[in-house]
This record gives sequence, C-alpha cells and structure tokens, in this order.
Amino acid sequence: ETSGFRVLAGNGLAAIMDGDTIHGGSETYISTLADIPQDMTELSRALGGEGKTPIFFERNGIFLGIIAAADVIKKDSAQAVKELQHMGIEVIMLTGDNQRTADAIGKEAGVDRVIAGVLPDGKAAVIKNLQKRGRTAMVGDGINDAPALAQADIGIAMGVRGTDSAIEAADIAVMDDRISSV
Repeated sequence: ETSGFRVLAGNGLAAIMDGDTIHGGSETYISTLADIPQDMTELSRALGGEGKTPIFFERNGIFLGIIAAADVIKKDSAQAVKELQHMGIEVIMLTGDNQRTADAIGKEAGVDRVIAGVLPDGKAAVIKNLQKRGRTAMVGDGINDAPALAQADIGIAMGVRGTDSAIEAADIAVMDDRISSV
C-alpha cells in the first residue's frame, strides 16, 4: 500500500511505501535522484524509438527499473492529419513525451512538426509563440493541456476522455473519441 501520492508536474510522481519515498518519472528527473545504469539508458532509447515512453523508478536513491507505456495511435489519426494538411493547416504535435518517442509517434501520424519534452506550464508559451505566425488551434484532453487550450485562438477539448479542466478551458468540446471529428 502507498500513501502520500503526489504528481510532480512535468517530472513524474512520488508516493510513500513502507516509510520509503518512491519516485517515478522521466530519465532526466530520476537521474537526479539515483544512478541509472548505462544498459537501462540504452534500453530507454530503444523503447523511445519504438514510440514507447520509458518511465523510470527509484526508491531511496536506488534505481529500481523501467516500465514502458505506449499510447496507441488512433486508427483515424493519420487520415485526420492528411485532411487538415489538405486544408492548408500545419499540424504540430506538442507533447511532454521525450523526443525519440514523440518523433516515432509523429512519423506514424504524419504530422508536419514535433515539439517534444514540453512541461505542462510550457505548452501555453509554445502556443503563444506559434500565434506570432498566425491563428492557432490546440487539441487536447488533459489537465496539462488546459492552459494551452485557453491560450490558443481556438481550443478544442476531446471530451470523452478529457478532464474537466481541459473541457472548461476549451472553446469547443468534441464529445467522441475520433480525432477526425476535429
């Protein structure tokens, strides 16, 4: 059993188990708390190249291991991206995922550009910077997306799995799970 569960925005999570604090998160964050063996760093890069996000864990300064998480790209994503591009819209993937993972997913989806490794509070700043080039729309579904959804000229929340904060911050809520609905 764990207690004291905390989300460490942009870094990972922490919880207490049997009186010890356990952290999970990015390689960059966990490397500040524990030494990560070289073979695990290499495994992390391989996982990222497969479009998986490696999540590192440590307990009391001792590296525990990696879990790989993967978002399955929606079946209609690549087609939706193509349709947006045919309308003259540049499609940018903005994510907190590491660059290798994001590049693999972005390639599969066919996006024009990938901006990765962005902490939650940085997404709104990226949108603000993109607005210097023209009008922007932001599509998101999580609490980490809410500030960027509010900053964009048009914020579109994916409502089926979207958090209340994302839906509240957006101008439009799409109430199904298909990216093609955008």
